Amino acid sequence: MKKAFVLAISIYIMLFASVKAAADHEFAWFDKDSNGSISLLEAKLNHTLYEQFTNLDLDSSGDLSASEFAYFTG
Repeated sequence: MKKAFVLAISIYIMLFASVKAAADHEFAWFDKDSNGSISLLEAKLNHTLYEQFTNLDLDSSGDLSASEFAYFTG
């Protein structure tokens, strides 16, 4: 039973790491100037991201942080 639990936790951690790596890669692709945020100009590379930009920009900074980008559904 303990081995099954440890295996389940290990699989969960590996899946979470894979998903996070994919999200980080996608964020980096949009962040063309590598400044750690996605500008409205950079968001124009994807119609859906551009449409969601204002709603995703929770702090109204004019840029999307990685944590704001995490809410992107596209």
